Amino acid sequence: MVNSNGGVNGYQIRFETRDDQFDPKATVAQTHELIAANNPIAMINSAGSQQNIALVQSGVLQRANIALVGPRDGSAALRELKSPNLYFLIASIGAEADKMVRVSATIGRKRLALVYSDDGDGRDALKQVERAAKDQGSTLVARYAVPANAKVIPDIAKKIADDGTLQQVLVYGVTPMVAEFYKDVRKLNPAMPVTAFSVTSHAAIVDLLGRQGSRGLMLAQVTLPTSSALQVMKDFRDAMDLEQIPEIRINNLHLEGYLAARVVVEAIKRIHGTPSREGLIAALDQINKANIGGLTFDFSDGKREGSAFVQIGIIGPQGKLMN
Repeated sequence: MVNSNGGVNGYQIRFETRDDQFDPKATVAQTHELIAANNPIAMINSAGSQQNIALVQSGVLQRANIALVGPRDGSAALRELKSPNLYFLIASIGAEADKMVRVSATIGRKRLALVYSDDGDGRDALKQVERAAKDQGSTLVARYAVPANAKVIPDIAKKIADDGTLQQVLVYGVTPMVAEFYKDVRKLNPAMPVTAFSVTSHAAIVDLLGRQGSRGLMLAQVTLPTSSALQVMKDFRDAMDLEQIPEIRINNLHLEGYLAARVVVEAIKRIHGTPSREGLIAALDQINKANIGGLTFDFSDGKREGSAFVQIGIIGPQGKLMN
């Protein structure tokens, strides 16, 4: 849409992609090759905690003096590296945990269980839920680790369903694991409330479980719902229409990519002269409570977390996420 309207300050944008298959070594190698071959002024949306950590620790971003806008990772581990090259657009796992525990507590659900993938991100989720529960006077009474990239062992769902003291289940993991767990626990205890972290894809859950099977699952969201009336969301829906993506298929991954692109475009607009990596970083650092279609982002004064937005939605009877 930007290019068809004349580009940014007369410059056309070219977008290159690579698939690292979630292999941290491939992430580093492909990033190095991409920078050498295409000379980009920015990168967006690299996904995965271990992948992004490897990217930062390799030094490839710093050596190239290139910004990575909107890395898809909410873990504390990546943020603790304090890389000056990373510009986060979504809230951290800790912010999600705070919101999930707080929302549960406000409706009297203070006895919690957590089901989590036994990997770096999952263990970070455990740490953050433990902290949030302590801070807010709730109790994490049960913790269940699931082998990374595995489906939930049915015994976990049974233990949770049989525990009459539990009031709320939180779950962190890849979408197939969350879907399998939700299916199992609903068979055994349909009334047990379950909330998943934002790493779980709404559209994929509906695909796996169907509209009725996914009904009632609550999902943390670190981006606005697609139904929002804000101008940026209207623009996003128009962009999805151009790509002929039906509404039921649109998910937070599409939106995070779109927002990252909008932030980069906003930064390019602020560059005087030919866009460059150095100019883009300087422009990003000057973004001070910038309004992008009704959403506010702020990277001024050395900030690297542009937004702390978290919202809890629930999948309704038609498979749509309601807020």
